[in-house]
Amino acid sequence: MQINTGLSYVIKPKTMAIPLESFEVQVESPVDFASLKRNGMNLEAEIIAQQMFDYFSMLNGPTYVKLVKYFWVRAEVYDLEAAKIQENQAVARDPSLKGKSRKEMGLKPFRRTEIRSSMMGVPITITEEVIAKACRVSVEGRFLGNVSRKNPLLESFTNLVLKGNPATKLVEINGSHRVLLKFIIDCFFQKGGGSDQPSLDHKLVLYFLAAYQKINLPRYLMHHLCWAIKEGIKGKRKQVPCGRLLSEIFSQGKLLETLRRNKLAFDKALGTVSRKIINGKTLQNMKIIRKFAPSEKDLKESAVQTELMRDFPAISKEDNPEVLAELIAAYAKEPGGIILDKDTPNIPDEAPLRVRGKRAKIDVDSEAAGAQTKKQKLDKSEATNYDSMPTHAPKRKRGKGESSVTKEAAKLALEEDWDAEVEEPKSKKLQITGTEVVSPMFVMTPDMARRADDHAKKLAEEKKKKKEQYLAEREEKLKSLGLDNCDEFFVQKLAEVREIADTVEQEAVKEAKEMLK
Repeated sequence: MQINTGLSYVIKPKTMAIPLESFEVQVESPVDFASLKRNGMNLEAEIIAQQMFDYFSMLNGPTYVKLVKYFWVRAEVYDLEAAKIQENQAVARDPSLKGKSRKEMGLKPFRRTEIRSSMMGVPITITEEVIAKACRVSVEGRFLGNVSRKNPLLESFTNLVLKGNPATKLVEINGSHRVLLKFIIDCFFQKGGGSDQPSLDHKLVLYFLAAYQKINLPRYLMHHLCWAIKEGIKGKRKQVPCGRLLSEIFSQGKLLETLRRNKLAFDKALGTVSRKIINGKTLQNMKIIRKFAPSEKDLKESAVQTELMRDFPAISKEDNPEVLAELIAAYAKEPGGIILDKDTPNIPDEAPLRVRGKRAKIDVDSEAAGAQTKKQKLDKSEATNYDSMPTHAPKRKRGKGESSVTKEAAKLALEEDWDAEVEEPKSKKLQITGTEVVSPMFVMTPDMARRADDHAKKLAEEKKKKKEQYLAEREEKLKSLGLDNCDEFFVQKLAEVREIADTVEQEAVKEAKEMLK
């Protein structure tokens, strides 16, 4: 991560129309190979052939559900197809560029497929190299994507896994192959919704694992993530796969370190969860063994962050320190999570980004298990929630009626109440007592206090200017109508009379047309 890059703070627009709270972050399951071995399932040879022991160790760590969601809702895939669209757009703007190279078009050369998103305005790019480093595996091995039914390797799958009988059900295959299939579904490529049957691609992955042929795991994971993002952009998929892997990338890419150093977030506010471990008990649940033999040495679920790597490839660049200082000043006013100041450059219809401790619990429950009433879905997620904060933010209530004031007045009212719209209501206790809230983890320096004070004064001046501008425009309109000396009550009543007159006129025209027919 580079510091003092001079990049401007820009909030990347959302690429998915799915509401943030509707996303379901899928967390990979860690594996206790020692417990499996003690209960009669020794898969060490298969995993040694894949060189994946470090990958499975990485899976036993925290998943930051909120960070994954904020990353995902703005994610997009930059691949050969996206590069071609770029070229077509350049030609549409300037037809003389047709047939030119990307360099001649003023575009950067296409080198590799990337997943692009942003976190609090900081651009994040994930590549195959980044995934390989986070997985602790090499970018080599067998990879076959978008497999057709005519692929000859499917016959090899039938011969090895199904014992030559295509009618064999997957629950009837060899026990070790069933566990390998569970690894594929729970540790590599989480499906989420639809049939539990593996795709043709995943059948070949099972064949490679069973045949001790090394797979290119980073490429498979990149392929799966790109597919899921494209489906999410189309509105067809709300499941977010590889939650633990993405969290590890954020951690190793020093994004979490940046948040903590600037006191912008804490683990509890990020919605920390971990997935249930695949061990000897899993074999009993799958009816591969009759009785599970537990041990004190069995692997325990962990929420401890893995150690940072020195040579991890950069996924983002730290933004302008002045912008971070403004964020810290905003955080000082309302501690408890990540807050984007509403006056940083934003996109229309974009709300400020928040990760608040008070809402962490309900977000995690909705992602991992849905509503609390859906107990069956909660059990299926098998996720442990480390966040014990309370529930939903209160819903805003609407009034039963609206005053018939002019559109300009309504617009002004909305502008004046902007803070009330974006800031969550504070507790009644704080409103009554006026008690000052100070975060014990935050130290306000004089420079930060000065910046925050200047920022507040700037906001007040802008509101004052907008109000004066509106009143002047409103006065001119009233003058043009000859109503400059009338009081507000008369103007409102006149607007009501006009509205009634327009309605009567429309009804009269409608009746006249019916009579003419």
